[in-house]
Amino acid sequence: MPADDELPDSLEPGLNVPPRDQPPAPPTPRGDLRVVSILAVITGVIVVGWHIFLVSVSAVAELDQFLWIQIGIWALALVSFVLGILSLNARMARELAAAGFIAGVAAFLLSISIGLFSGALFLS
Repeated sequence: MPADDELPDSLEPGLNVPPRDQPPAPPTPRGDLRVVSILAVITGVIVVGWHIFLVSVSAVAELDQFLWIQIGIWALALVSFVLGILSLNARMARELAAAGFIAGVAAFLLSISIGLFSGALFLS
C-alpha cells in the first residue's frame, strides 16, 4: 500500500495531461421558431396599425390606391395568422411564440371585423 507521500497532490495542476478534444456544437434544437414568432408579431403590428389608422382617418382620408393597400393588408393578416399558428409548435422561447400566436390571431380577426367592412365601405 503506497504511503500518502507518494500520491499526487490533488490541488496541483496536471502538467502532463493533454487537453481534451472539444465536442461538436449541438445542432439547432427542434422547435426553435423564434424567427417565425417575430415575423408573426411584426406583421400583426403592421395590420393592427393599419386598421387603427383606417378607423381614425376614414372620414377624411381619400386614398387613391386603397384597394391595393387593403389587399396587401389582408395578405399580411393571412401571413401573420399562419405564422401565429406555426408558433404554437415552438418548443423554445414559448413566451415569444405566444406573442406571435396572439398577434397573428388578433391581426386576422381585426382584418375580418374592421378591414372587411371598411374595405366594402371604401370600395362602394
